[in-house]
Amino acid sequence: MAVRDLIFDIGLHTGKDTAFYLKKGFRVVAVEANDALVKEASQRFAGEIDAGRLTIHHAAIAEREGTVDFFVNDQKDDWGTTSLAFVERNEALGTTHTKVEVPCLPLQRIIERYGVPYYAKIDIEGADVLCLEAFLDFDERPEYLSIEATLDRFEGAFAEFSHLWVLGYRRFKIVNQALHHSVRCPLPAREGLYVDERFDGHMSGPFGEEAPGTWRDIESAWHRYREILVDQSRFGARGRYWNTPLRQLDDWWRRFTRREPAGWYDIHAGRGDARRS
Repeated sequence: MAVRDLIFDIGLHTGKDTAFYLKKGFRVVAVEANDALVKEASQRFAGEIDAGRLTIHHAAIAEREGTVDFFVNDQKDDWGTTSLAFVERNEALGTTHTKVEVPCLPLQRIIERYGVPYYAKIDIEGADVLCLEAFLDFDERPEYLSIEATLDRFEGAFAEFSHLWVLGYRRFKIVNQALHHSVRCPLPAREGLYVDERFDGHMSGPFGEEAPGTWRDIESAWHRYREILVDQSRFGARGRYWNTPLRQLDDWWRRFTRREPAGWYDIHAGRGDARRS
């Protein structure tokens, strides 16, 4: 059985998501490759760490144990990555990187030590599918998990949905991070304790039954996702009209018509049948 009070925060960043999970009453195991972010979080959450409610691992998720090259983004600390493809994408968007060597380990080692979590938030810039593959080695799976969606390649998006399906997930929500500012946790709470949280675009937002939107089956989710891929190919990062006046016009038109902005998305997945949600 998944450990009911445990959440994995794979991609700790500044710890905003972890702080939310702790306030919700969950224990958290977090993983972060950026040494500076780990040091900041270790100081911020010293009390929770001492109480055994939070464990932080300074490591990149990889296929093996040892060390790996990690590329710290000099402008956006949430864009650090071990993926050369992501480095290329980020530099095409005008940012630069500093290469450092960091410890690495397979996610399987974390799961073996702490158990399968109730929920896993996965957002590690180019290695999300590697985390999904790790759960294939275990009979139990998280009741819920989320990953940051691939937005620039059909093949990458298809691989994500395929892995989620093989892992046994049958319910899906596609959540636009740019709309987090309008999201509130339900009262009474559906996951853990009630928290009157204010979310931003650097957070994954509510999870599980509190994630915003309606659960979709695989056909509906994939249809919606293909629409997003088309939209991203035009107005998303590195899209056809990204650095043109048309992008500015599109932004204005979306605000005027109250349409969804072109931004980053998360895929939330849950076990069970979407028709019974």
